[in-house]
Amino acid sequence: MKNLLGILGGMGPLASAEFLRTIYEFNIVKPEQKAPACILYSEPRFPDRTEAILMGSDVMLIKHLIEAFEKFESLGVSKIVIACITIHYFLPKIPLHMQEKVINLIDVTIEEVLNIKEKHLLLCTHGTIQAKIFQTNKKWNFFKDYILFPIEDEQNKIHNLIYKIKEENTKKTLIVYENYLETLSNKYKINNFIAACTEFHIVNKYMMNSDNFNKKYSIIDPLLLIAKNIDKLI
Repeated sequence: MKNLLGILGGMGPLASAEFLRTIYEFNIVKPEQKAPACILYSEPRFPDRTEAILMGSDVMLIKHLIEAFEKFESLGVSKIVIACITIHYFLPKIPLHMQEKVINLIDVTIEEVLNIKEKHLLLCTHGTIQAKIFQTNKKWNFFKDYILFPIEDEQNKIHNLIYKIKEENTKKTLIVYENYLETLSNKYKINNFIAACTEFHIVNKYMMNSDNFNKKYSIIDPLLLIAKNIDKLI
């Protein structure tokens, strides 16, 4: 089958499920037979990506990653989205032909930053920070002036919020997220953010659909960008 998108999810499960929903929200056409063909493989048993980076214990994670890609290959997918930012650190450790199928969330984010050309505050896990996933990208010198990193104490709060979203996907969590964006905006004098963890896709969607969402914020969400441009990417 041509133009079959594979979605590797489960990290966490609700984020990847929401991404699949987003794809169809932006790409339902008449007739529906023309909508994108997608396969979601949700595998929650992937080891914690941040722990694997910080502990240097990546063997089992890479094994899971290769096995997932082999499943997609057997199904004939043309492109793959991995619904986890942090796991992109491990992509260079899998076979090249597998890497070439990936719609890279880091690259998608960077292209949007370069389009906007304004400073953005990076919201991500400890693993993404420690692995320098953005700083080691080949285009770093072109976009580094547009990236603002939170101070260590703030980074701890962001990381904890990500895991709170994983564990408590509730309206209360959304309110915490919205209030925290306000806090960060006031502290860093910035209204632009990079949602560099796919868990944020869940709350970003809630805010988009809320009449009370503060439209002053600009949030780069790579899953949302892919969903909007899926026809050009697969």
